[in-house]
Amino acid sequence: MQFVENGDFVKAVNMINKRYHNRERKIDPFEVLIHGILSTRTKDTTTFPAQKRLLAVADTPEKIIKLPINQIEKLIYPVGFFHTKAKLVKSACNVLIKEFNSKVPSTKEKLMTIPGVGNKVASLVLEWGFNLPYIAVDTHVNRISQRLGIVPEGTKPEKTELILESILNPKLRITTNYSFVKFGREICRPINPLCGKCPVYSYCGFKLKSKYKNKGLFKIRGDKDINNA
Repeated sequence: MQFVENGDFVKAVNMINKRYHNRERKIDPFEVLIHGILSTRTKDTTTFPAQKRLLAVADTPEKIIKLPINQIEKLIYPVGFFHTKAKLVKSACNVLIKEFNSKVPSTKEKLMTIPGVGNKVASLVLEWGFNLPYIAVDTHVNRISQRLGIVPEGTKPEKTELILESILNPKLRITTNYSFVKFGREICRPINPLCGKCPVYSYCGFKLKSKYKNKGLFKIRGDKDINNA
């Protein structure tokens, strides 16, 4: 059930971007790729320091493949599944060297041939690393899209991505992940969202859910807080 009109959703995205999008340059695609591989099921507060530690020691595919697996593990710890991710990072670098002349490819199809890269990570690399109109739908983007009411509760990230791409113009697609992640950390939190401080509360479908929760149509964690916003 959609709680917000497409036009109102676009207005909300523009407001979030205006407040939170201050990424002035594209980020090195290799840096984004490493971040994406390490980020799966790991909080950003853990991923970013791990990524920086690794890249401070080895910042190219050629340098990373020379590192022993146990050294990569130590550098990226405590990201989730660090044993597996250390192997994925090294395998990804081998593929970059052998298949792509050590360059990160700029198409989703080629990116998804790299170990550790699925749809979300590929979209993230294209969005952040190449400034291309893709939307990486992570937990923040999916949660906020549901709360704003543009996609139903329980929508899978892949479906959310298709819906957002059908509504947002290319310029907005490039900025959505970055802005939504910052907005999701600061205001639209998974638990105890700060609805009283939300700049897009007037457009939000989350505030309407109290009318429907007895029918089981819109249950999202944080129910008790919305009534106090």
